[in-house]
Amino acid sequence: MSCETTPFSESQPADSHVASFSRRWYHEDEIWAALAPPYEGRWFAGEPPLKVLWYTELAGDLELAGRRLDGPGALTSDVPPGYDGVDYQPSLILFPQPGCWEVAGSVGGHTLRIVAEVFAADLHPLRRRIAGVD
Repeated sequence: MSCETTPFSESQPADSHVASFSRRWYHEDEIWAALAPPYEGRWFAGEPPLKVLWYTELAGDLELAGRRLDGPGALTSDVPPGYDGVDYQPSLILFPQPGCWEVAGSVGGHTLRIVAEVFAADLHPLRRRIAGVD
């Protein structure tokens, strides 16, 4: 199965401070998401989990879900509390193995769906730094 990934958006969040987090944003249905800068717009399996920043001006809590599209597997995610009253929400996403994955972020009935090719854990840039490989 080929992984037809979701392209990055040409739009960015309205808040310039949030928008400066990344040059590459996904956007759909009033929700934006961006991977932390070390990943250079690529998704990786394994530890450490990926940091993803979500932005919306919609009311409600961010809920994350995901599934592997080319085989069995379930991701795990963490959306830490304490960001009430702001338009952004950091999260951590951990893919157990590489492959073609769908990640869905939902707020108040609106959903951003991202299909991403997830690369092997040994290519993870932060893992490589921790191991002293660069």
